[in-house]
Amino acid sequence: MSISTQVVATLEDLGFGLTPKPEESIPSLPRDITELDDEGLMDLFVHFTQWNDHLAGALAVSIINEREAQRAVDQYEASGMLKGWTGGKNDRVALAKATIAATDEMQDLVHDLDIKYAFRKLLETRTLNVERDSNVVSRELTRRTSNHEGLRSRQRKFNT
Repeated sequence: MSISTQVVATLEDLGFGLTPKPEESIPSLPRDITELDDEGLMDLFVHFTQWNDHLAGALAVSIINEREAQRAVDQYEASGMLKGWTGGKNDRVALAKATIAATDEMQDLVHDLDIKYAFRKLLETRTLNVERDSNVVSRELTRRTSNHEGLRSRQRKFNT
């Protein structure tokens, strides 16, 4: 069982499960966000927030999986170095590492590590994109809120 699976299960036992995948797909930003009414804008912000929460957990799991794969590569290399070490003057570290790297087992471990690295990078990119889009929506919400507050303030001034 992977480390991430064990940790996620423990978190769930403590009541801290990862945020589930939202039912709707990741929303797209409208070309002109100012055309959305307040309710539509808030709905869009909620969807982005749900996806941010979900992707952050998924990214953490992918980072854990990548680290676990890196550790497997390192341990296999260290084990191979120890097995082939004779302690003599003719031992060459570079030759030993190259011999280990050429094994099918090491190739499989490195391939698994590369897949986990690529998955993390793509997930990281997706997470940053959703976060950036969410920030755009948040800024528009802030702009509208500050405009409404300014309007209310002016109305109070003229009503007194």
